[in-house]
Amino acid sequence: MQIAVVADVHLHDLYGGYGWIEEGSGDIALRTFEETMASTRVFNESHAAFMAVLDDIVRRGIRVLVLLGDYSDDGQPGAVAALKRILSSYEERHGMRFFVTFGNHDCFGPATRHQAKWLTKGDGLDPLLVTSNDETPAPAVFQIGMLGMSTADAVEAMANYGFIRPDKVLHWETPFGHSDDLARGYPVDSNPAGLDFSYLVEPLEGLWLLILDANVFHRENGAWQVRSNAAWDHVLKQRPYMLNWIANVAERASRSGKMLLAFSHYPALPLAMTGKGNMRRAASTPDWSKRMPSLESGRLLAQAGIRWHFSGHMHVAGRIEYDSLVNLAVPSPVAYPGGYVVVTCGEGSVDCEFARLKDVPGFDTATAAYNAQVRRADMGPAFHETIAAKDYSDFLHAHQKGVITSIHLQKDWPPGIVESLNIPVRQLLSAAPYLASQLKHWPDIGEFQLAHMLEDYYFIRSGGEETMRALPDERISFYRHLGNALHASGTTGMPIEYLATLLAALL
Repeated sequence: MQIAVVADVHLHDLYGGYGWIEEGSGDIALRTFEETMASTRVFNESHAAFMAVLDDIVRRGIRVLVLLGDYSDDGQPGAVAALKRILSSYEERHGMRFFVTFGNHDCFGPATRHQAKWLTKGDGLDPLLVTSNDETPAPAVFQIGMLGMSTADAVEAMANYGFIRPDKVLHWETPFGHSDDLARGYPVDSNPAGLDFSYLVEPLEGLWLLILDANVFHRENGAWQVRSNAAWDHVLKQRPYMLNWIANVAERASRSGKMLLAFSHYPALPLAMTGKGNMRRAASTPDWSKRMPSLESGRLLAQAGIRWHFSGHMHVAGRIEYDSLVNLAVPSPVAYPGGYVVVTCGEGSVDCEFARLKDVPGFDTATAAYNAQVRRADMGPAFHETIAAKDYSDFLHAHQKGVITSIHLQKDWPPGIVESLNIPVRQLLSAAPYLASQLKHWPDIGEFQLAHMLEDYYFIRSGGEETMRALPDERISFYRHLGNALHASGTTGMPIEYLATLLAALL
């Protein structure tokens, strides 16, 4: 049995234009190149990338697909309608079946949320701020179609993709029973912040898909906010029934010989860890660390019986294990490395393949607009390198490199590292002789600038084994030896030691 798992499509309403572009007019609504290069995902390429993913899945003969949330780029009705047209087309032409959960970009709890985006038409000129808030001062353009959905709106829009019992499935249930009345998503006390649209479905005989809604909302500064940081910590705290239901599902799956796979938008484990046994701990930059759940949440989910959990949200490819729980991080089609995951289930076995996007017809739809914007503004080399990409894989690689330089290197690291970006590794390691001694085996790496080492960290963090295979063997070997030397010494006081610790956690 095979299924496909796709995360974080972030479909941009390219052709409907949120009401700003008339459908069928032949024009398109583009996000600006500047906004694209300031984001961890690309926007205008999402439609072409998603179509390429679906075509590849069809080519493989796979007919069941799980969407791990953030299927839209901010939950506007037009973007969701565009997604549903695509899904319906593949259902009708190829017999595909889709099962969906929500991410933090698809719905906003008990209330809708105003959204605003800088858009241009196909020529790339004269960007305008298009907003759903009619109180925004001119020259902003008011369009109600920019308004992001409430959770109730999103459930109604996507009901047929798992939130009510789908046709031709062998089993379906929710934590609240077998009713497919959409009102069942409210807990007994009818707290609108407690909406839970988790469900269990058996689309193929012997395969149970546990689709977990991990969006938890709270009031903050008068508005509803999703707890997307350490999301599973909040889920288990706010929904005490969840672990009992999961344990019951896992017990029944085991007793009846079903393969049980679990899915949610958010990681169930920290995606990078160091240490062993009781000393196991998360190891990543502060921005990443605050987004990861505690190890206790992972332990409780494992104890409840989850063995395989697939997550999105972080736009990375990777695998992490802890206390019998395996969390597979599924990459996004709109961020490096670009792709999805194919899951093959055999007799008690699960095999996961990262399927990477390379050739994406139409990914360059916005190139002319990007060129026009670059000509009119003094944009850096990352913009030019991204425009020059010959295929989609190169485009995402260049985009990621630009994001590393303009965002990550500036905000993720302590001053001792930021101030040393252009210093050769040899000079930095001289302050730690036990690490400097590693250079005798790789003398050329001594002249490597720290900025390049940090760049490797981000590419490895995003692409996992795929990236490691693409990097020179001697660099990966050097990083592993640095980690081993650091572990043997037990010290992590200097900036270069901190970086070596984080690299070692990924290798």
